[in-house]
Amino acid sequence: MTREPSAEDVPPFEFCRIALLVEVTPYRAASVAQLLTGVTLAPDPSIFYHLHQRFFRDSDRVPEYPNDFANWAGDMLGDGVLAERLANLNLVRTRELAAVRREISVILAERLQQAGDTKIVRPGLEFIFCQPVMVEFASGRVARTAEEFLGCLRDLPSDSIGYHLFAPFIHTEALGFAAWFQRWGLERLSRQLQSFDPYLNSLEDNRKYLIELIEGALQPSGSERS
Repeated sequence: MTREPSAEDVPPFEFCRIALLVEVTPYRAASVAQLLTGVTLAPDPSIFYHLHQRFFRDSDRVPEYPNDFANWAGDMLGDGVLAERLANLNLVRTRELAAVRREISVILAERLQQAGDTKIVRPGLEFIFCQPVMVEFASGRVARTAEEFLGCLRDLPSDSIGYHLFAPFIHTEALGFAAWFQRWGLERLSRQLQSFDPYLNSLEDNRKYLIELIEGALQPSGSERS
């Protein structure tokens, strides 16, 4: 008979926080072609920043466009078609910045083929590639059991929620929520967390959803492990 995992078997989950300090890079774009060049040359942290900063900036609101590339294409270029394509990047399926960079580049290149590079924004409206200086630090919250994890989740700062939801883009070896619950043998919950798309909601709505999901799994009727 297989023994249930215990706190001695599973390392505690240490919640981290992140502060994003912003630096301006030399890259900027006034047209689709220039945006493609910038996406090709900008450093990885810049791509991460422009894909995620809107979630950290306003944790209570779902932005119209989830990333800066889509927002600039819609608001500054007035290209709704390109904006929608950039807004629909599947960042849950693709957790490597190199792959996301390629996907963005393909979308921009295809749009250039379809519509040319006829629109150039006036000075002051360019897309400015920035990169974050990511300061990661301990939150002081540690969970040794699934119940403690749930308690921490209720009052963690929103940037900590964002850090752990988006950590695979920052550190591929980072232990995510799904992997930790899998170690506890909560396979169904782990699968639900693995397939969960944090880009559809604000960080605060994601917090509520995660709490409901974990609460359901910890109830006797929802505690199945397969």
